[in-house]
Amino acid sequence: MNYSLMPDESPSDSLRRIVEEQIDGALAQLHREDDFNEAIHEARKRFKRIRAVLRLARGTLKAKTYRTDNRYFRDQGRLLSQVRDSAVNVETMDLLRRRYGIQMKDKGFVRMRQSLAGEHRSALKTYVQDEQGRSEMVASLIRARERAQAWRLDASDFSLFEGGLKRIYCRGRAEMRAARGNPTTENFHAWRKRVKYLWHHMQVLQPLWPAQMEAMGGECDRLADRIGEEHDLAVLMASPIVKGFVEESGSCADLLASIVSRERDRRRRAAIPLGDRIYAESPARFVERVEGYWLAYRRGSKTHILQEEVC
Repeated sequence: MNYSLMPDESPSDSLRRIVEEQIDGALAQLHREDDFNEAIHEARKRFKRIRAVLRLARGTLKAKTYRTDNRYFRDQGRLLSQVRDSAVNVETMDLLRRRYGIQMKDKGFVRMRQSLAGEHRSALKTYVQDEQGRSEMVASLIRARERAQAWRLDASDFSLFEGGLKRIYCRGRAEMRAARGNPTTENFHAWRKRVKYLWHHMQVLQPLWPAQMEAMGGECDRLADRIGEEHDLAVLMASPIVKGFVEESGSCADLLASIVSRERDRRRRAAIPLGDRIYAESPARFVERVEGYWLAYRRGSKTHILQEEVC
């Protein structure tokens, strides 16, 4: 799969191909039986990439098409979220225990980890046994692929991306300001979603100038990871199992709260300088710069095609 434009395709054909390939990838994952955890994780990632493409082309898609398919792929991801979220809780707990070692050797932490693992096994068992649900998801994805093939993208030049790219960059800057001014879990999570979309947009547009797009995409990926780790810690503390542990355990609960607070603060502080670099430009200047890359890319692509024809 090539999650990017290709010089021998029109931009609209590239976007349709990308979405079709991501749906095919999700279908392949849903047919896997060797590792259901990985299959669910990979399928959800493909749904998010599709939603990023929808946002990139939002300015030229019909409003009804955008709303229908964006809601559809959001809901498909949510159908798989229980298994993935319970797995992340176990992974986050393991990360803390590795980092803090002897401080978290108390039997209370061991029991909590066992309970989290049990919750995940139960969620995974429910998914594995729901063969009808998986079959229905596969059938609906096949229909979604047919819809994507029929998308009408009313632009063939940079205007295909301009509106969506500007919107996501502008929203990201606004969400960063909100998170900086009011550092709540909700504000950081909202910011992360915009950062992830921008990262995927850089991947799609990577051929415009590979070195520049890869560099910015890499920074977006790093930033999304920092904010994502912060959110994982918040979700862990909000889980019923951990809440029950906190209510029952005195000193261990205080230690856990202190460790999680410290780790969340560390990730938030690491996120801000990254965000300042990524969002250093105004939205208009950012889009103007990317359009300059686009113009050079298209001229180069046409020159390359002409040279091949002459040969």
